[in-house]
Amino acid sequence: MPLTHRGFTWLELLVVCFCVALLSSWAISSHVSLVQRSQRTQARVALLQAAHWLERAATVQGRYPAARDIPASVLQVPGLSYQLSVTGDAHSYVLRATPLGPQSGDPCGTLTLDHRNSQSVENARLTTNTCWGH
Repeated sequence: MPLTHRGFTWLELLVVCFCVALLSSWAISSHVSLVQRSQRTQARVALLQAAHWLERAATVQGRYPAARDIPASVLQVPGLSYQLSVTGDAHSYVLRATPLGPQSGDPCGTLTLDHRNSQSVENARLTTNTCWGH
């Protein structure tokens, strides 16, 4: 009578481990991509809100305020994944959202928005349309 063997062979275990590792790496990269897109969306919203604040201030004052006169709360992004900055003069401005920390690996790089509502990216591997969701 032949002996029956129970259990798994090493080869079967290696194949299962390989499949689990492959699926895990795919899931982790998808998760990172989704988090980056979410953080990028928050940065875009913060840029648009800051631009709105600057336009309202220009309507009241007749010119855009100097960078030092802009409250810090206007240039904040939830989650601290981007740093907002503004450059310009009385007649124009450029807002920039620079990625920080883990977000610095985002293929969209630095998001920019100016006084003409021109949206663009700097140091990006993707296009402006892709990064701004057009």
